Amino acid sequence: VYISGSFNNWGNKIPLNKSHNDFVAILDLPEGEHQYKFFVDGQWVHDPSEPVVTSQLGTINNLIEVKQSDFEVFDALQVDSLESTDTSDLSSSPPGPYGQEQYMFRPEERFKAPPILPPHLLQVILNKDTNISCDPALLPEPNHVMLNHLYALSIKDGVMVLSATHRYKKKYVTTLLYK
Repeated sequence: VYISGSFNNWGNKIPLNKSHNDFVAILDLPEGEHQYKFFVDGQWVHDPSEPVVTSQLGTINNLIEVKQSDFEVFDALQVDSLESTDTSDLSSSPPGPYGQEQYMFRPEERFKAPPILPPHLLQVILNKDTNISCDPALLPEPNHVMLNHLYALSIKDGVMVLSATHRYKKKYVTTLLYK
């Protein structure tokens, strides 16, 4: 299963990764409207459950609109919290019975594919270029989800670099290990 669209000028088919019963891909799309289609079993198809538009060539494509607000994580979280007005059931424990049975693994569950890396963890500070006017020893403030993760750069010239960023009060400390 592949995807292609106006975001890549319909130039190449981007493969989708199978995740449980779905096929997914993480694409960094710019702001604006983008048409897209799926390539499944040798045929171009669109998803009728998603918004559609008829192209200039007369084909039916899916349509997605990427807004500037989609890039603002905190604004999106605030919108989500405002939309969820039902606060009547805020119990500390989910309803239902509890037991002490251990989960038994089935053989088909042992060799599943690893989960897809969340897109916010792709923005590694060590891979970003610093501004010429900035002190190269100072890194930009990291995203809160990047804290307490171990990052490894590709081995170059026989040197491997590991890093971890931690926060202490309002300060961020990034530790680099070279081997």
